Amino acid sequence: MRTVGWERWALVGSMLVGAAGCMTWRVESVTPREVLSRPEITAVRITTTDTLRAAIEIYDPVLAGDSISGHPTQRAVARVYVPLRNVRTIATRRKNLGKTLLFGLGIAGGVVVYALLQELNQPI
Repeated sequence: MRTVGWERWALVGSMLVGAAGCMTWRVESVTPREVLSRPEITAVRITTTDTLRAAIEIYDPVLAGDSISGHPTQRAVARVYVPLRNVRTIATRRKNLGKTLLFGLGIAGGVVVYALLQELNQPI
């Protein structure tokens, strides 16, 4: 039986890490209007002054008059609206390089451990 080399496993692991990447939310220090004027923004997390809804994630956000409009999930058709006056903080999704590298090292470590265990399993 032929075993797959560690190079192939490392390549698959690095492709998975690179494609996914670990995401994190970062609170912005600028106004919601300035945040939503950036073309790369695909999702925001809004903390409102309303105590019933503490944090709301909005995908494909746009300014609609005096409100932020978008979808509550990535696949939703319905739109939600949050008035700008109710926005306490706004956060954007960013790739977290540190978490991504740590995850990649974990995968690489798992591949190394697997390869070492396979070597122990070979007949002498």
